[in-house]
Amino acid sequence: MKSEKLKVESSKYILRRPYVKVIVAKNSGFCFGVKRAMEMAYKYAKEHPDKKKYSLREIIHNSQEVKKLEAEGVKHIEKISDIEDGACVIVSTHGVTPTEKNRLKEKHLNILDTTCPYVKKIHLIVKHLAESGAQVVIVGDKDHLEVSGIVGYAQAPPEGKGVSVISEIEEVKKMRVSAQIGVVAQTTYNLVKYMEITKAIMEKAFAQGYAQVSVHNTICDATYNRQEETIKIAKQAEIMIVVGGKNSANTKRLYSLSREILKTVYHIETAGELKASWFKGKKIVGVSAGASTPDSAIAETVKKINEIGRKHK
Repeated sequence: MKSEKLKVESSKYILRRPYVKVIVAKNSGFCFGVKRAMEMAYKYAKEHPDKKKYSLREIIHNSQEVKKLEAEGVKHIEKISDIEDGACVIVSTHGVTPTEKNRLKEKHLNILDTTCPYVKKIHLIVKHLAESGAQVVIVGDKDHLEVSGIVGYAQAPPEGKGVSVISEIEEVKKMRVSAQIGVVAQTTYNLVKYMEITKAIMEKAFAQGYAQVSVHNTICDATYNRQEETIKIAKQAEIMIVVGGKNSANTKRLYSLSREILKTVYHIETAGELKASWFKGKKIVGVSAGASTPDSAIAETVKKINEIGRKHK
């Protein structure tokens, strides 16, 4: 029997596999900010061949891409104190706090700042809110590098009424509120949950007699589109494969969104993690990927699914 063409919707990856439809999220792969950062970093590495070069923390949350950049002579480090004075340093897409930025300058470093423009926009918003005397509320992952940087700008002098980081709607009950509140979100946060949390904040503020709450939609369009596409695919698929760094917040969010719809969802970093047993009896496979996942990793994943399918035809 001749092999049918693999049916791949919303994707540029056309492979061959019998009897199975694979749906790849069309918004998968590098987002604008990640693509921009990696292009800047590789160019920067080539322009400074004879100097010590460092990346302050992971430039993006993808270990394979971090290793590729290290192969170009850019050493990944976690602490500013590990950087030699006068060396070259790359600031990651997640950004740094104003204090960290000043420390880098004090070491007389040649700095390449790859902070995502959407993240920088949040820095400006929270700095303005703090300077105007508002309480800043950041909705996002407390431990994420992006959020840590945003907190730093919310605390920059002259300070406002403090800063709160909210991850879940239940935390709003414990949160204190001031007469003036400004709310922003981590760029990769879930839009539906953000709307629920901001509604709860406004209800709490209004109930206590406060009425000045400003809400800023700082979730990037690429994140929203990626999440919507993933949800749509998960409703059609029998199994979902989410490709991306294990410490990538936006990839983990795609996984959790898929898990709300399907039980058979797997988060992988590389195609080598795929197991044939996952696909037994499955006719429709959904594939989505985080903003820091290169096209090559997605293509390899689809290729591997194709190979598994051939063995089980």
